Amino acid sequence: MMDSLFKSHYPIFILLALLPILSSSVATNSSQHSQGNFTSLSDAVPQLSNLTYLLPTAHKKSPSLGGQNFTHCCLLAVNASLEVIGGYLRKTETDYIGATVEEFLQRSEDGQFPCTATWDGDIRGAPKVSVPAGWLESTCPGWQMSDSKKGHESQWITPFVGFLLPSVVFVLTIPRRRKLAVWKKLFVPDFSQLISWIVAPFAMILAGIFVCCDTIIWLATCFAFASPMILSGIYEAYLDQKVISFLTEKTANLRLTLDMRARLLFVILVGNLDLDPEQIRGDEELVILSHGKHSDDNERWPNFRPNTYRNPSSPWTHIENLVSPLRSYRDTALGTPRQWPLHDVKCTIPNCTDLYCKEVPLQRSTFVRKEIGRTKTRLRTMLATQLSFGSSVGSPVVFFLGAFSFTLVTTLASLGDEDTSLDLAFGMWYMIIPHISIVSGLLLAGNNPNTLEGVMALEFGDVEKKESFEKKHWLNSIFELAYESRYRPKWLWERGRSKQDWIDRVISTYEVRAPSGRRGSMVSDEDMAALRVATTLGFTGWTIVLALTLLLMGVPFILAFVVSFFTPQVGVSCRSFTILIYAIAQLCQVFLWMWAYAGPPSEGKFFTFFRKGGFLDQKGFFTPINIKTLREQKTPWSLPTLWALIWFNLAMLFGLGGVMSTIGGTMMQLMGVYTSSKCSINASWWTRPHEHIIVTISKNSALEIFDAQKYWIPCAITAILFLGLVSFCGWWYQRRLRGLFRNLVSELGSPRTDREDIRAVVVPF
Repeated sequence: MMDSLFKSHYPIFILLALLPILSSSVATNSSQHSQGNFTSLSDAVPQLSNLTYLLPTAHKKSPSLGGQNFTHCCLLAVNASLEVIGGYLRKTETDYIGATVEEFLQRSEDGQFPCTATWDGDIRGAPKVSVPAGWLESTCPGWQMSDSKKGHESQWITPFVGFLLPSVVFVLTIPRRRKLAVWKKLFVPDFSQLISWIVAPFAMILAGIFVCCDTIIWLATCFAFASPMILSGIYEAYLDQKVISFLTEKTANLRLTLDMRARLLFVILVGNLDLDPEQIRGDEELVILSHGKHSDDNERWPNFRPNTYRNPSSPWTHIENLVSPLRSYRDTALGTPRQWPLHDVKCTIPNCTDLYCKEVPLQRSTFVRKEIGRTKTRLRTMLATQLSFGSSVGSPVVFFLGAFSFTLVTTLASLGDEDTSLDLAFGMWYMIIPHISIVSGLLLAGNNPNTLEGVMALEFGDVEKKESFEKKHWLNSIFELAYESRYRPKWLWERGRSKQDWIDRVISTYEVRAPSGRRGSMVSDEDMAALRVATTLGFTGWTIVLALTLLLMGVPFILAFVVSFFTPQVGVSCRSFTILIYAIAQLCQVFLWMWAYAGPPSEGKFFTFFRKGGFLDQKGFFTPINIKTLREQKTPWSLPTLWALIWFNLAMLFGLGGVMSTIGGTMMQLMGVYTSSKCSINASWWTRPHEHIIVTISKNSALEIFDAQKYWIPCAITAILFLGLVSFCGWWYQRRLRGLFRNLVSELGSPRTDREDIRAVVVPF
């Protein structure tokens, strides 16, 4: 039966046996047929349909004005590399495609056409299209303007919205001395008349324009002087820590008087204000202490009040007035209470050591106790009125990290996208602004000087007009003081040196004292000598400050440079070169800051001409910004004048370099100027013949995908972690210093923290 069935269906069994062979043959013939029946290049490569040598929009916009299209250039390169001969797609002699024809057709069929390819999960990417730089410059000159209608959103939206706008939020929290003046009449129109309602909208728009210009100017300033700002801020934070450590140690050892501890605590909070401002009219009466007399005054230990000039408008004078009621001994000079007891001035015994002749400390009356409570309230309030680190810095940091995370996710979803990598590079570069904000946010000195003015309210008469706080000058009318206060805060790049000047004023005022009750000449105060040693930065101290500065400046630079360097064309080109210029400018400004604010090296055996008291120090080399001294000198030209000219010209040069590289580089990235044939080659070839240099103009190549996995993503993750770590360390450091400061304030007036010579006469509370 089986034999009969097989014989009757024999043809069918033969066909079933030959079916796999026939199918393979048909598939092969079909493939060869499609490759052999191409009638034109556009038939083989549909993307080349309707391709013209000139752009369709060439008559509307010149390539030199942003009218170029490098996708069109890639299509021209593909068109020049292929031809159809006898129905088959073949390569021409000018082959720019880095793949065989079969690979090219297969990858194009898979959606990886080199001119428009995007990441699809395949690490092989699209075939690479590379052309000589000479061909690119002659065929596709000019640059390509970013246009959202053409799908270029990633070139400008992510850098602008993701990183530049958050930077604006950060700069608003960075303290400053002056701002662009806004005409006050724009805010006080008289709405009783109809014309005011008509003018009001225009006044609002004009005021908004002023504010926008002011923000842009301040953003450019922060970019231009980022390294001096960070360096000075870290210097001030280092001094804060040193003074608090000094107070903690001396309080535990019972070495300091109550008024000295309060004085140093005030210096921590107001050390960013002008120490010796110009005298304000009407402040003369402030030099007369309202607490000049004390119920325990005694002729045996008198108050010495020689005619020592004190600036009545200086916050130093006002702080001395505040702490004067807390003094334990009488004054050595006007407003400078003694820190150690004096010997009886009526005693005639040479070298007398009788305890009866030793000065008796002032009793802490009810009035003094009330003043101690007021002082503690003032110190706590001045510290508490400052913005918290979380609200001023933490919230913007979260916003910035969100933009970073979004760009990182975008990178993961579009590996090999050159625009995404450059977005990451610019975001890493803009990390410098959050770092400035973090450093300024961890300082204990208040940014708003009105805090001290509120504390000193009872010392002044009626509120003065703002114009009385400074001399009239046309620049002052354009850039007014940032705060309407009699006190002026320093620029952030000057605050570290300002805090050191305040500490030096304390030391110079109290560095000599009476010999602790016995008769004799004045001696050096050991505590002030210890304070000088603690706050004078040596090699180790400056190494720490500079290392932290270079870390906060260097990490954003390195990350941004690495990403832009390894974005094909691999090497130093327009974007990486811009970042490199900025880094060099900032590094040079670090040296300028050290020259002007660090002071001369301490005395030593070697290179004496360069050290303190040496030839350069005597000739004003280490004070090139001391304009007041230059104005007072009789000869217009001298070595100090030369130092000043060199310093200010270099500062202007490096500052402009910082502005041009950041703001200018950002604008060129947003506009698309960097998308040009010139930026497709490395900087080393810009001034040399480079027609033969090979340039890649295709998208989503295997090299871009490799660089994204090896460099772009790790750098983005590092940037996110580093910014978060710096923010956390800044928050922890500030919280720690605030806690120590509050502890020192709470111990003011406590008998257990008084010295032995004072505790004996202090009446318990």
